[in-house]
Amino acid sequence: MADNDFFDFSQPHVRRSMVLLASGALCGLLLAGYGLFTAKGTRSRTVPPEAVALVNQRPVLRSDFMTQAQTQYATSFEQISAVQRRKTLNDMVDEELMMQRGLEIDLPSYDPDVRAALVAGVELEVGADVLAQQPTEAELRRYYTEHQDQYSSEGVLRLRDLIVGPGLAGAAPQGAAHAAAAAAAVTALRAGMALETAMSRFGLRDSGRFMDAGHVDTGEIFDFAVKAKLEERLYQQARALKSGAVSEPIVMGDGTHILVIIEHRFPVAQSYEQAANKVWTDFKNAAQAKVRAANLQYLRGRADILLAPEYAP
Repeated sequence: MADNDFFDFSQPHVRRSMVLLASGALCGLLLAGYGLFTAKGTRSRTVPPEAVALVNQRPVLRSDFMTQAQTQYATSFEQISAVQRRKTLNDMVDEELMMQRGLEIDLPSYDPDVRAALVAGVELEVGADVLAQQPTEAELRRYYTEHQDQYSSEGVLRLRDLIVGPGLAGAAPQGAAHAAAAAAAVTALRAGMALETAMSRFGLRDSGRFMDAGHVDTGEIFDFAVKAKLEERLYQQARALKSGAVSEPIVMGDGTHILVIIEHRFPVAQSYEQAANKVWTDFKNAAQAKVRAANLQYLRGRADILLAPEYAP
């Protein structure tokens, strides 16, 4: 069929039919697109009922607006004037703009305060269910039984930590004489010799670990504080000795130590009723820690993490 028949509508024409179909489809798409972006009721033209504003298509929720207004003016929402409401809304819009700008310039990647706030927010979201759930009495009692060693009164110690060894004035005993002096001091102290007399006779000095304003502190010290001041070997010896006891000589890097226990009040186990508040707190903390660990495991599982060679496992 000749091309000059294209506009002869009295006769069928295949090419003309295809062109008209294509033109109609294109016009339909254009009209649909125009309607999509300009019709009323789309996200760019109206504020949804649950919001009081849209800022770059992000809603300022009506509930948040009412809460902030009531907090700001310390009164019920009905008593807040239109001017005050407008100011609160403007403040929230400004805050939203600043927040969006911070995300736009990737502020969370390098500002430590923002990073900390984001981490805290995610952890709060992850642990929200745990915080909302109330453990049963049976669960709390089971947790108490499984961790009973955590629930006791704090032990209290009064002690002296004495040393025979390097750094003493005069002729400090060394070698076998050193060991003999420590053993003799222990024997004398256990037999009732006065502490100051034994220190002078056997060349003992205070270790300096329990000092307060330049003086030896012989007052009551909680068990955890003693643990913080003494090396583990010394602490394990001290925590096992009763009031009035004197330890065996304990050889350490700075000399041979002798622990003199003036008073030791051992921890007393607490009943469930006495420890109930702490049990509840510990139970919730343990549940949150479990959820946090599971969340981090999930995030690590789907992340691509590369470590420097010196830190690679």
